[in-house]
Amino acid sequence: MAAEEREERDMNRDPITDEPGAHPVGTGIGAAGGAMAGAAAGAMAGPVGAAIGGVVGAVVGGLAGKAAGESVNPTAEEAFWKDNYSKEPYYESGRSFDDYGPAYRLGVSGRERYQDPWTSVEPRLASEWESTRGNSTLNWDRARHASQAAYTRADSQYRGAASGTGAAGAVGAMQTAGNNDGDRDDAVDVLKDLVECCKDGEYGFRECAEQAKRQDLKSMFLQRADDCRRGAQELNDCIRQYGGSPEDGGSAMGAMHRGWVSIKSKLTSYDDKAVLEEAERGEDNAKARYAKALQKNLPADVRQIVERQFQGVQRNHDQVKMLRDQFRAAS
Repeated sequence: MAAEEREERDMNRDPITDEPGAHPVGTGIGAAGGAMAGAAAGAMAGPVGAAIGGVVGAVVGGLAGKAAGESVNPTAEEAFWKDNYSKEPYYESGRSFDDYGPAYRLGVSGRERYQDPWTSVEPRLASEWESTRGNSTLNWDRARHASQAAYTRADSQYRGAASGTGAAGAVGAMQTAGNNDGDRDDAVDVLKDLVECCKDGEYGFRECAEQAKRQDLKSMFLQRADDCRRGAQELNDCIRQYGGSPEDGGSAMGAMHRGWVSIKSKLTSYDDKAVLEEAERGEDNAKARYAKALQKNLPADVRQIVERQFQGVQRNHDQVKMLRDQFRAAS
């Protein structure tokens, strides 16, 4: 291939405007989606209308896809995860990037295609995993942690582009406008509920650490308690930024939950399997509360924090469940 041809190819010229910089994945997805939408709208005017609608839709969709592709750069994301995958809490020793790479790519492509919260998108990506996993040996239960991390990172990067100028900034601004209009008082209420959730988790994990027999379980529970404490601090800082008063206590449900652990431990022998089962019940409650929060119309900065913390709750739950299953199998 001649040098001039390579240079021309590397410039990724826009197929419509001939400007350099069109992202082939983003433009292709946008054009396809735009063509289908345009054809559907034009179909009301008959076959000719459908054909014209498809052409116009492809043009508009291609430009929107170009903006999306330039906002989320798959090449840059791939490089980031290659450098950092082994530092992630879900990383399993001995696994290579070949296992996690397809999951990261699915998360990035999912963020380009969907604008919904992760909790709504995950079932769709789960159904795509078998056809996109390539040579990865991970099942979806293990792969989704990497996909979620990539989805959330791309989401953060993409929303950051909304403050820029040009097509990418315009598209990003339109797609995040709904979140930015979230009612401040409602956001504070959601944050306060999640602070209570974190406090419940902190107290619950510390109680479980007190009851656990194995030292590694005690250490794990104490680490999770510290994670919950830091999560509550971060949420309280956000409450202050939105003009609210920080929430200091846990919920009545959390107090009952912690009391049940203490009382039962005095009435009967409380082995490590039972402690893990109790911890899993607590994390089930936390998952439900975070998922409910993500259904609210939150400002973009608040949603980013809540989604990131929700990932931590999910990882806590999965780790506890894995250990619980190990204890059940051994008993």
